[in-house]
Amino acid sequence: MLFHRLPVAFAFLVLACQIGIADEKPTPEQLNFFETKIRPVLVKECYSCHSDEGGNVRGGLRLDTQSFTLIGGSSGPAVVPGELNDSLLWSAINHEDMAMPPKKKLSDQQIADLGRWIEMGAPDPRVSEVVEYRSSISEHDIETAKQDFWAYRHPAPSTPPSVKQTAWPKTDIDRFIASKLESANLPLATDATPNLILRRLSFDLTGLPPTPQQIDTFARLFASDPDRAIAAFVDSQLANEAFGQRWGRHWLDVARYGESTGGQVNMTFPHAWRYRDYVIESFNDDKPYDQFIQEQIAGDLLPAESDAQWAQNLVATTFLAIGSKNLNEQNRIQFAADVADEQIDATTRVFLGTSVACARCHDHKFDPIPQSDYYAMAGIFQGMKTYFGNPPSEFGSFNTVQANQNSSLLVLPVDDPNPFDRGYTASELADLRQQITSKIDEARQTRSNPNQNQAARIRINNVIADLSAKLAVVDQNGQPLSYCMGVQESPKPSNAKLLTRGEIDLPGRAIPRGIPSVLTASPVKIDDDSSGRLEMARWIGSDQNPLAARVMVNRIWQHLIGTGLVTSTENFGTTGSPPSHPELLDFLAIEFVKSGWSVKKLVRQITTSRVYRIASTFDQDSFDSDPDNTLLWRANQRRLDSEAIRDAILAASGQIDMDPPRGSEVAKAGYLRVRGGILGDPRELMQQQMVGMSRRSGFGRGRQPASSAYERLSQQLDMNDATFRSVYLPVVRDELPRSMEVFDFADPSAVIGTREESNTANQSLFMMNNPIVISQSDAMAQRIASFVKRPTGQVKAAFVLALGRPPTDAERSATLAYMKSVESEQGSAMQPLASVCQSLFASAEFRYLD
Repeated sequence: MLFHRLPVAFAFLVLACQIGIADEKPTPEQLNFFETKIRPVLVKECYSCHSDEGGNVRGGLRLDTQSFTLIGGSSGPAVVPGELNDSLLWSAINHEDMAMPPKKKLSDQQIADLGRWIEMGAPDPRVSEVVEYRSSISEHDIETAKQDFWAYRHPAPSTPPSVKQTAWPKTDIDRFIASKLESANLPLATDATPNLILRRLSFDLTGLPPTPQQIDTFARLFASDPDRAIAAFVDSQLANEAFGQRWGRHWLDVARYGESTGGQVNMTFPHAWRYRDYVIESFNDDKPYDQFIQEQIAGDLLPAESDAQWAQNLVATTFLAIGSKNLNEQNRIQFAADVADEQIDATTRVFLGTSVACARCHDHKFDPIPQSDYYAMAGIFQGMKTYFGNPPSEFGSFNTVQANQNSSLLVLPVDDPNPFDRGYTASELADLRQQITSKIDEARQTRSNPNQNQAARIRINNVIADLSAKLAVVDQNGQPLSYCMGVQESPKPSNAKLLTRGEIDLPGRAIPRGIPSVLTASPVKIDDDSSGRLEMARWIGSDQNPLAARVMVNRIWQHLIGTGLVTSTENFGTTGSPPSHPELLDFLAIEFVKSGWSVKKLVRQITTSRVYRIASTFDQDSFDSDPDNTLLWRANQRRLDSEAIRDAILAASGQIDMDPPRGSEVAKAGYLRVRGGILGDPRELMQQQMVGMSRRSGFGRGRQPASSAYERLSQQLDMNDATFRSVYLPVVRDELPRSMEVFDFADPSAVIGTREESNTANQSLFMMNNPIVISQSDAMAQRIASFVKRPTGQVKAAFVLALGRPPTDAERSATLAYMKSVESEQGSAMQPLASVCQSLFASAEFRYLD
């Protein structure tokens, strides 16, 4: 008998039905039957391995409470009331696919009694007492917060203030900034030099340094008309595909983009790259942000005019599926609850700047979000199935040997397969089908032979699953199918039960599906036959929501100015930072919505302002008055992020490949498991560790052999030979490329709106010793030498390519003297220039925007 695991989210519905049956109060006869025939057997034969009291919960299965008996362990529900064939306890006590108790079989009478008990509906008096929930947050508290707290009020229209120095502002944005500075008696900053403004614009808009041609053109235009020069450059870069690559990476930070599950069992996501490309394309197309929101939360429920649009909508929902997952979790219901919790946390923090997940176990400690509001949202998210794992298989999936929790993928309605997926010829398809048939016959013979051990049966079943998995990923002609991660609506939505202390075995009353009350002027209507996810997505992506526009405006401001108007980018609650310029934040939020939620128009509005172009000149009096530069009396110096540093090195050397790669290195590697720094093919692992498995509850803890597929990926994790843009580097959780990790790459398991900016010795050592830096320094020197022969010209070219400016007289003299001394020592004309290039890469000016 081959076991088919229930889909993770569907397990919620199964459990709800089971509890509905089991919640019926046992009759006196049933109660007597349980106490005399069932409980004694469970206590004597099962509790030592499957109870909290015994301190041993093998396979994640507990049989000492009704709820945990129905939930089951890693293999599924132990008991399905009224259904013998679906109850794993029944097959186990009959020693069919597993032997429980393992040392001896129960007596025929005990087996018959347990079978009768299951058939009568598994009446069980061991029901956990429901604790009545009483919130510490009153309706009055919520209504007061709606009226008094800035984030819960809708953005208020305002007129840009008048200022004394009327010549300084270029835009309405500048009037808000200047008004605050004048009120604080702080001077208005002067403009930065043209080369600094251009470098700032280029990196902010595309993540790349300006080219020598752009530097010359900009300088000429700026000399006659600075406003025109800036506007023309901004427009050209907004139309550049590099804009989407730069700003798409910003979004991937908050979307916790990663190409594996993370954790001890770290399974790869070979189809995550589709979401990466969707995000980049969305920013390049200037997709309205409200539509962008709705597609990621409920793309599978939105209307589509074509298969291509439908496929794009499905890929968009990868946002909900791509979070990190604890595949070690034995309990499927706990796993599903944790997945929903991660989705709630990401959705509310990314789009609303609010952490609703803090109310999972109790009322929110600081914001007016009662625990009931959390479970109102949980009902919405539990009404869908999350697809993140392997392609579906008729006979199961080899994912069963990879982890305790598995999942399939969505089939796209277009012909767009993973570029590395393999197809099969007609003869290969026939051979696969024949192998499956042969193994099924072998499995039948094994079940009828008591001398065959459990390990042999499991080995055969997994071979069948492996063969079936190969067959399942192609169509009837052997061509690869197209898959993506994402979500789908469950057929029967239901309300979630409030869990006391967040524990799944302490369910309370069901909470109607909805959105936290403090965020809505009136409840969002959800139909009984709808999960509410589409209604939630449309509300979040609308001007009826007081937070979505503000949160996105604040993110864009932060990326361009260096710090947000609200510095706590994911926390607009009471423990977050209040806005430094609340009227400006509301003004920009309203303008953002009026523009059609256009990100590009908002970026243009900010980058053409006077405040964007000011210098970073230090002023002691201003610093004493405003040490954090909250009022923007000068520009914020910013270190380039890891992607911009790597891309700038490649651009300076002339080696950068601006053509996006198809897929990713993870897609090439396929479905693999990471553990202890080594990725291994789970099927290969299974073959080596199957011996003696029946004597253990799981696989051994030894290091895995690296498969040839992972050896390829492992060699490429630092991507020393890759020249495409950094946004396309593999993002394997816990296995980040060194060039990303050392410069504070965003943690792919968390929502990161503001990256850390450290300055460490490791960064200096990276610039001194890393093969990328060394090889690109050589390439840059060769590039310069190919078109400039004189050392003086070579020094100038190196400074322009690396720093966006020519050297000063002192820098030129010192560099030429250094090159001459090195050349005389080593006898090589190329090495001195290469070392100069590397020194420029290692300089603070290269790594920082001034």
